[in-house]
Amino acid sequence: MRPSPTDHPPLRSLLLSFSLCNQTPPPNSPAMSTRDSFGTRSAFLSSSWKSKAVASIPRPQGKSLKAHGLPPLPIPRLPSGLEPEYDVVIAGSGPIGATYARLLVEAGFKVALFDVGENDSGPKIGSHKKNTVEYQKNIDKFVHVILAQLMPVSVPVNKMVADTLSPASWQASNFFVRNGANPEQDPFRNLGGQAVARIVGGMGTRWTCSTPRFHRAERPRLIADSDTADDAEWDRLYGIAESFVKTDNTQFDRSIRHKLVLDKLQESYGGDRTFQQLPLAAERKTPVFVEWSSANTVFDLENRPNDDHPKERFNLFPAVICERVVPAEDDEGRIETIQVRDLIGKERYNIKAKVFILATGAVHNTQILVNSGFGRPGRPDPSLPPPARLPYLGSFITEQTLSFCQTVMSTELIESVKSDLIITGTPGEPDYNVTYDPTNPNNKHPDWWNDMVVDHMMTHPEDPLPIPFEDPEPQVTTLFQEGHPWHTQIHRDAFTYGEVAQSIDARLIVDWRFFGRTEPKEENKLWFSDKLTDPYNMPQPTFDFRFPEGRTSEEAEEMMTDMCSMSAKIGGFLPGSNPQFMEPGLVLHLGGTHRMGFDEKEDKCCVDTSSRVFGVQNLFLGGCGNIGTAFASNPTLTAMALAIKSCEYIIENFEPSPFETKLSHRHGSTVRA
Repeated sequence: MRPSPTDHPPLRSLLLSFSLCNQTPPPNSPAMSTRDSFGTRSAFLSSSWKSKAVASIPRPQGKSLKAHGLPPLPIPRLPSGLEPEYDVVIAGSGPIGATYARLLVEAGFKVALFDVGENDSGPKIGSHKKNTVEYQKNIDKFVHVILAQLMPVSVPVNKMVADTLSPASWQASNFFVRNGANPEQDPFRNLGGQAVARIVGGMGTRWTCSTPRFHRAERPRLIADSDTADDAEWDRLYGIAESFVKTDNTQFDRSIRHKLVLDKLQESYGGDRTFQQLPLAAERKTPVFVEWSSANTVFDLENRPNDDHPKERFNLFPAVICERVVPAEDDEGRIETIQVRDLIGKERYNIKAKVFILATGAVHNTQILVNSGFGRPGRPDPSLPPPARLPYLGSFITEQTLSFCQTVMSTELIESVKSDLIITGTPGEPDYNVTYDPTNPNNKHPDWWNDMVVDHMMTHPEDPLPIPFEDPEPQVTTLFQEGHPWHTQIHRDAFTYGEVAQSIDARLIVDWRFFGRTEPKEENKLWFSDKLTDPYNMPQPTFDFRFPEGRTSEEAEEMMTDMCSMSAKIGGFLPGSNPQFMEPGLVLHLGGTHRMGFDEKEDKCCVDTSSRVFGVQNLFLGGCGNIGTAFASNPTLTAMALAIKSCEYIIENFEPSPFETKLSHRHGSTVRA
């Protein structure tokens, strides 16, 4: 029996200031001393004291939304005539949340979408920040946008001592937590590069837009007993997802650098390997500008009804965190409300709906579930019986291995750019002239190529490179194959690493990123503290992860060898960017935190093939956390495909409320559409 809320103080007073921003132990705790020892710190972490911001707390005294009591959320205000009880509540506004919103709003459901972040993408809500001329002219400037947006998930305590402080300054003890670190994180078992973006549009505001389909060996199964039927189902879902984000593989057909790299690799490997343009969610608008897809491409996130969509119902609430889902008093198998907190006004509300969808990412989905009584908070203890609800939550997590290098294109390749040209005179002198014969059957390059190079060399005779300044970057891949079970991106793009110095001409640089698969292992876990909270007063996430020995490690070595051999065919390594394995988690393709399967116990999973949480009829999870297989390719398109299948289940099994338009406040009459 759930204790009465009146048996406990208000939740506001329970969310103590023991957070990553202010890790202060409670009074009378053994860690109160400012000169404690490592043993004292260990004693505190192993003590029975629990943070009050975990699922052990019963339902809070949140405010339930009444028919005319609108929440004082910052923006937007609900349009007149809409009630604050929804058919569907979605948490998370990235490409997955937008996929759910699009299909369910179009099916007639009244949808509210909450996001912990705010909109800073300009007039198109949740759009890609790379859709500016400045960043497309200099992609390395976009690195700083990514760095500013990403927040680390779990940072071990920094034990370095600031021994040059003034003697009058307060000096930290061994226990002191600097800059939001996590004292429960083992640095040797961390995904140190793992980070999250709290922004409307989610990862879709800064992603690479790489959208390959998974190879059959990477995919989770949707149909158990037929490979043919499973392939057909995936083809159908992938086709819909690709249409949502405008996936294509022709946007860079008229890039000289792209063709240089692609043709050289095809020539070098003959028919042994297949090279192509990387499938990209983007639309080329002009020869020099690409519009990169985002959550806004999937669904425009504008409040509805509006002039363009008078019969649709949708509201976006930014800067509102979803803290937990709350089951019905009389039915643990049905979620009745979701508790949200306005991050600006600080008020909490319980919002009712028929269907609840968590699409906040692999970390935050799991965090909300643990905070709602699923799984178990605290360090995993194998001596305890498994949790009653979702015992495999946070187990079998995967993250891809990543090898990286950068090369400077060879002299041979650069000289081949102008192999069809007739050059006379001296650059900068009146006798200088560059032309070519378009009728020459021995030309190696198409006319568009030669026209661009001639125009550049004549317009900019001072430039020693024949490649136009605004020539699009390369976007090449050789996709995952069973003989080469890794995904490749041979391109130029902005990441938190790999920025090219101003002294290097970026037109010469090619980035090499090879992604390897990781076998799911039950001992690789994401768990949530019962003592510490993050900056948003949610249970602090902690990783317990190592790349497995055996197949995962062996394939990583083979992948590195393949990258070194392949990149050498294009040029020499850029100093400082020699071949290397990158920090675990830096890929940001965390998977398996709430993985999918057919049977909860037999498959050791959390959601079924419609993304519905086992044991709960109206709670659904979206995102890469559902993907519990060993995958190497970019997972966004696959996660969208799973969300589409999930929407089809929701539409078939739940009814939208009638659409009502208020005609007259005086008579209170309504018309039902």
